[in-house]
Amino acid sequence: MRFCVIGAGSMGCLYGGLLARAGFDVTLLDVWAEHIEAIRRDGLRLDGITGDLRIALRATTRADEVPPADVALILTDANTTPAAGVSAQRILGAGGFAVTLQNGIGNVEALAETLGRERVAAGLSYHSAAVRGPGAVSHTHAGPTWLGELTGPVTPRIEGLAAALRAAGFTPTIVTDIEGLIWSKFVHNSAINAICAVTGLRVGEISSHPGADELQTRVIEEALAVVRAQGIVLPDPDLMGSIKAFCRVKFNKPSMLQHVEQGKRTEIDALNGAIVRLGRRLGVPTPYNESLVWLTRAVEQRMQRLVREGSPDYARLEEEAKKGTLAQEG
Repeated sequence: MRFCVIGAGSMGCLYGGLLARAGFDVTLLDVWAEHIEAIRRDGLRLDGITGDLRIALRATTRADEVPPADVALILTDANTTPAAGVSAQRILGAGGFAVTLQNGIGNVEALAETLGRERVAAGLSYHSAAVRGPGAVSHTHAGPTWLGELTGPVTPRIEGLAAALRAAGFTPTIVTDIEGLIWSKFVHNSAINAICAVTGLRVGEISSHPGADELQTRVIEEALAVVRAQGIVLPDPDLMGSIKAFCRVKFNKPSMLQHVEQGKRTEIDALNGAIVRLGRRLGVPTPYNESLVWLTRAVEQRMQRLVREGSPDYARLEEEAKKGTLAQEG
């Protein structure tokens, strides 16, 4: 089975690297040229709970350099899913299919629009990883991987993918209702990622801060109200309790906080932003999620400016603001 991992960030490198270590033909495709060049030159450095590894594998920034693939594993952020679908269309061989392991909702639909639903499968990953620098990734948390066909029944291709992931050291489970699990993970991420992004808290610190914990409760309540209005049946009857229990014992840094710190665009629109949009359409109020969206965008914009331009000269900004006020008054 030949793989192309589209999106060689932390999770793309984790899955692609371990599949390559298991002997599968893997190509990483990403737009970060420095990262790709480091992997091509020195191999992928993967450390953390899987050990200290250096893995040789193919990596490129150009889709036309990727050999025809049986599986396009989509691990870009949600903002670039449509572009990933176009790349997958160019890369997949006859009979090949794309699998999204991304956060949020709307990724399946974006891929299906380009590839057709019959060439798309879906999944979820509860692993965590972090990019340490060009060509270097740390595996920070191990969890299950869920896989399923959009149509429900188990197929030989999804069984083959599960077998490959198992050989690479993952623990995949095939389900016949992947949609319910996708929505569960959507609520899970919406309850955690943005709160960490705007506060700087690790996941396990949320429950120890009463204000953050109460805000999370309100965010989850709104999300579950939207899910019910959408007519989605979640497999976990007490998702609130499960998320709270998770937040008491896990101290990883979620991807949205990593993106904010790196001055990158976040996936807020595919998480809490999607709750707000769906709430408006369904007539469900979502003021706590909407506030988180506004705050996340503000923090995101500030950090992007800091990374790009450095710390502002606040004294100069204050002086210019005063001059502008005086000019308006005059």
